[in-house]
Parts: sequence; structure tokens; C-alpha cells
Amino acid sequence: MTDENIDLVRSTFAAFQRGDEEEFAKLVSDDLDVYRAEPDGAHFRGREGLMQATAEWTEDFQDWTLEPAEFAAAGDHVVVRVHQTATGAQSGVPVEGDIWFVFEISERRVVHLGFYVREHEAREAAGIPR
Repeated sequence: MTDENIDLVRSTFAAFQRGDEEEFAKLVSDDLDVYRAEPDGAHFRGREGLMQATAEWTEDFQDWTLEPAEFAAAGDHVVVRVHQTATGAQSGVPVEGDIWFVFEISERRVVHLGFYVREHEAREAAGIPR
């Protein structure tokens, strides 16, 4: 099942990146739970909540991109190291770094997505040992 879950997560990223809302909706639960560890430990609900969390995360940047770089699966969880790049909206300074997403899969759909800035926290949330 872990390979299937990784394939599902890859498909979810691809649909999100190309803006394919119909395909994205097929892959993500209607009541998706989104958790953003930094800066505030906020929770969001549904696909609209994911869009809100993303908008808030990127509001100070332009030309924001994210590239899934590494996948690790454990049971119903997939941890993805994501490389993000952007330019400061006010400063024009380029910024880049890695963040980690934790996907929880149930019945072939993403039911929970957590955003983490520290790898060990993401791995812990997914139940993957260091």
C-alpha cells in the first residue's frame, strides 16, 4: 500500500500544481484536515482551508514554487520533503528552503495534510523513526 500512497500523493501534487481542481477534488477528502505547524499551529478544514493556508503561507512572496523532492511512506502516511523557492514581495530577495508535508491517506484519498518546517516533527507526526 505504501507505493500506492506515494503515487496518490504524487498525483495530488501534480493536480495542485497545474490548478486541476476537478482532479484535485477526486484525490482529497471533502473534509480534509490541514495543520500548519508554523508559525501558529493553525488548523484549516476542506480544500478551501488548504487554499487559505497556502495563501497565508505565501502572502509575503511572489513567484512561489514548490517541488516535491523526496518521499517516505509508513502505513497510511507519506512524508514529502518539498523544496520551495520564492522572491520576497517587498524586498525582491530570492528565498529557498525545504519544508515537509505529511499526508494521511484513507480510502484512496488524502484526509489530513500537515505542513512542518522541521523534518523530525514531520517524521514524528507520521510515525516514522528518525
